[in-house]
Amino acid sequence: MLLEEDGKADIGFTKIIIRGPHQDHYYATTQDRFFESSEIDLDKLNKIPIDTDTIWPRYSARFLRAPSPVPQDSHVKETNICFYELCPEGKEEKPFRDLLLHEIEGYELLRRHPHPNIVEYRGCVVQDGHITGICLAKYKMNLDERMADSTPFDKDLFLEGIERGIRHLHSLGIVHNDLSPDNVMLDELDRPIIIDFDSWGRDGQKFAPDMKKGALEWSINGSSYEYARFENDIFSLSKLREFLYDPSSGKPLSKSTSANSSQTSTSSTTSSSGPQNVSDAFGTTPETPIEGSGQNTATPLPPKEKEKKYNFWGLGKIKGQIDKQRAGPREQQERHCILM
Repeated sequence: MLLEEDGKADIGFTKIIIRGPHQDHYYATTQDRFFESSEIDLDKLNKIPIDTDTIWPRYSARFLRAPSPVPQDSHVKETNICFYELCPEGKEEKPFRDLLLHEIEGYELLRRHPHPNIVEYRGCVVQDGHITGICLAKYKMNLDERMADSTPFDKDLFLEGIERGIRHLHSLGIVHNDLSPDNVMLDELDRPIIIDFDSWGRDGQKFAPDMKKGALEWSINGSSYEYARFENDIFSLSKLREFLYDPSSGKPLSKSTSANSSQTSTSSTTSSSGPQNVSDAFGTTPETPIEGSGQNTATPLPPKEKEKKYNFWGLGKIKGQIDKQRAGPREQQERHCILM
């Protein structure tokens, strides 16, 4: 695992996830470095069991169940258990199960109110009574990738499609909260599809401390949101317009948002000095009133004593006693390890 501190990257440690023959999972950390061709002796590692009940919730019949096997034109979003680590109190560091259930609740709501510019939800992937993934339609590429393609496309029409999708979400009283080029896909006809609802919330809802809140570089003032508000999406939409019309930049523009956003039909006057009138942006009144003061409340970032970033890398080969004789080649590979 790469540890980035004060702008300098170094390998802090290697984290290994091991999947056993009976859906049992373990993790281990080591100071050793491994590469794709490396062999890892599992017997020398201190393997710590992972409580999978804290990661994969039990399936409930109130959720749509994905077909098995999933259709070939599907994408299965799975929980990244590489972040799993026990706290001193013995509790999981991140509420993976709650995050997964929260996202599923959003998709279930959208399943009852579908829209052509919103990702198609196909149900929960279930194994041994647990939800291990979310089955979604697979799309061609995301906006970042499309911008790198030299083939021209109608950017105005593209933005209109995103606006229609956001307008639909807001008519249901919900906020996406994480609109960015990574979370807008394109189908074969270059139609925009909004994906990734792990940060969604009801308008006016306060985020729980451990819930995802979207990418800071696409948020108002670059700050973490405390509340889900329609204006969060409006602001990100104006940033997307800037991104689309500045192809030389692979990142959102940082200073010209207010000037450019005033030129778009989906823009609004978002600033730290006052509230935003969402009905002016979309010409509609949200179904759910905004709670609190009516102004976006952004939680300021904590002082940066030492900023650390973790990056995963590499895959390794395993040797060790994991009952390899009971499985075929594919099953062996699945229960080897993921080396980060």
